[in-house]
Amino acid sequence: MKKIVFVDIPMRELNDNSKQCYANTGNTKCKYNEKVHFPINAVLADKMKQDDEVKVVFLTTTTQTDSSSENVKKFQEELNEINKRINAKIYYEIINSVFEETKNVHEKRIENMISVLENDSEIYADITFGQKPIPMLLMCVLTFAEKFCNADIKKVIYGKVEFVKHSDGKTYPEKPELYDVTSLYYLNNLVGTMEASSCSEAKKSLKTFFDI
Repeated sequence: MKKIVFVDIPMRELNDNSKQCYANTGNTKCKYNEKVHFPINAVLADKMKQDDEVKVVFLTTTTQTDSSSENVKKFQEELNEINKRINAKIYYEIINSVFEETKNVHEKRIENMISVLENDSEIYADITFGQKPIPMLLMCVLTFAEKFCNADIKKVIYGKVEFVKHSDGKTYPEKPELYDVTSLYYLNNLVGTMEASSCSEAKKSLKTFFDI
């Protein structure tokens, strides 16, 4: 099966304290018991199969001082280690952007993300890291993929941690939770296709849907 995985790559440095075990947390039913830098790798450890062709698309934002390149290498090392017991075919691509949030940059990001889509693919996305507008851009890309490429939007996930200050005065990431937020994608599509004669009628229709 073809899988396409979009991953927001953080600009900040990731050290060993950044690694978390997400097994049996949140609402994803993740079973992978090892610590990872990138939550999506815990999901892929459960979902990848030997016959899969997996295209991992890194969404990077670079400056002169960021750690994006190092973090891409960390991701590759992490997933390649997981894949040793699975033997899926993994390919990596990078979509790089400058650290600007202008209309032109947003449009170019969307265009580049759409360019890597393939027909009849399963799509996963990790929105834990990266710039704030990227999840909004991904909504456009996922809608395009489902509507025109017969894509199956499998999971959009978000890894949450709490930063706790210790006696040494430093803060450490703790209490990891892994959340499947794919329902937000489908909710966005629902709102986009709703029809109602008034705002109040639309609110009632949406509340009825939430109450199901």
